[in-house]
Amino acid sequence: MAVGKARIAPFINDVFTVTSPWWADRGGEIHRGLDISTGAKDPVYSMLDGTVVQMWHNDSSMGNALVIKADDNTATLYMHLDSFSVSLNSTVKVGQQVGIEGTTGESTGVHLHVEMQVMSGSRWKWSYNKSDYLDPTAFMGIDNVKNTQWIYDGTPIPPEPTPSKVQRKKFPWVLYARKIRSR
Repeated sequence: MAVGKARIAPFINDVFTVTSPWWADRGGEIHRGLDISTGAKDPVYSMLDGTVVQMWHNDSSMGNALVIKADDNTATLYMHLDSFSVSLNSTVKVGQQVGIEGTTGESTGVHLHVEMQVMSGSRWKWSYNKSDYLDPTAFMGIDNVKNTQWIYDGTPIPPEPTPSKVQRKKFPWVLYARKIRSR
């Protein structure tokens, strides 16, 4: 199986596998996150420059989990961590270790559950509306396909602008057409 190159990821220089795609139907329930796994308890790194705004220790469903929020309000939620490398209100940088991949909470094996959203406050918004979330696979630059494998070398590549944020520019041929018509 070929290993693709990720734009950014919570694992650095470790091949990881998509074990459950983002927003997949799992037996009648929507899986709001993306499950990825290296198959071992490897370090987990921040994909954002930001602040740790929420942490859960041994939550029954999430296990050890944390939320990192960036200045632009983009936030990541990492769940099922074995342990933390940061504390609440810590400032973190892209590529800084924040924990160890684990299988805490309701988990069927060692993996990392990743969710993303734009946070308006300091609390994660739990929802089953897809519009309340960001697609972590698009942010990471990977395919949202089960069993695909990826690697990230630690050099973050900014995400491509989304079509709604791309400013429309006039193509040169349009300007030339106007000149020809005005003659």
